[in-house]
Amino acid sequence: MIKIRLMEEREEIKIIIENISHINDVRILSLSDFYANRGGASDYGRIYMEVEKKDAV
Repeated sequence: MIKIRLMEEREEIKIIIENISHINDVRILSLSDFYANRGGASDYGRIYMEVEKKDAV
């Protein structure tokens, strides 16, 4: 299992997650998000992901 932390604008994070989900041998286990009003950009935040290889037991 790999834990990933993404910090970016909401739309950019969505694109990254979509790209990861299209990798054939990777499964996304969990996503947890936190968006903060930082510098006036309310859509900026971070997401924590856990992924693993699909054949992992």
